[in-house]
Amino acid sequence: MRSLSIRHIIFLIVSIPVLSRPSLFSMVTATIQGGVVNIQGDDTCDSIDSKKTADELEQKVITLFDDAASLPIALLDGNIEVRTKFDGQYATTLAEAKILKRHPKVFKGFLQNFNEAFASADPMVHEVRALEQDNHREGIKVFLKFPFPLANRVMVHWKYLKMDRNPDEHLLILSEKGNQKLLDNYLTIDEKKKNALGRIFLCAYWIKPVYDVDNNVIGSTIKYVFNGDVGGALPRWVQSSIAPKNSRDSLKTFIDYGGRTLQ
Repeated sequence: MRSLSIRHIIFLIVSIPVLSRPSLFSMVTATIQGGVVNIQGDDTCDSIDSKKTADELEQKVITLFDDAASLPIALLDGNIEVRTKFDGQYATTLAEAKILKRHPKVFKGFLQNFNEAFASADPMVHEVRALEQDNHREGIKVFLKFPFPLANRVMVHWKYLKMDRNPDEHLLILSEKGNQKLLDNYLTIDEKKKNALGRIFLCAYWIKPVYDVDNNVIGSTIKYVFNGDVGGALPRWVQSSIAPKNSRDSLKTFIDYGGRTLQ
């Protein structure tokens, strides 16, 4: 998940009216939205539901990238390919760095310490707060700084972390699915007044190892997907221009963080 870059926000200021929604990157899909889930304990219905939601979102990410090769390339930057999928007016962007000569372990820190790493890596992130968690997910609240005259944003969603889902393969997913109780319990009246509510329908970072002929890990493949609503109203042609750049920038920020762990 990455907030818009400053140059893209400046473009938005002169391009869009500030409306509620629908807006940039939003795509209303029944498979991603809906449901209310709480916390605590493996033997509770809520915990069972949170595991089910985690599995459904994981499968959604896998399906999107399984189908990615059928989509045209919207942006090519070195070894990074970005593809855009529209359902009606709204876009999902998929970015992939095909082969990086870095072991997947150098990227683990970003995922394991996402709340702190994301806030330090992206200058538009003011703060990331941990809310509550169970064995399958953690609720987080993210405050984003937007340049005047746009209002700052707040996002409240769940974070799912699946480290070593296979050897040296790691997956982090963000989604607002089932977040109503988080909104009721943790989004204050004052925060609602001071911030526009942004939404993350689906965002994921996916690290996979690359092997040589002897089955040794020689690098990594990094995949990133974003589908959400940062607030505002944008025509499809604007999304087609901005969305791929933002996904590329998000992927580069993640890769750069991994590079710093080697220093």
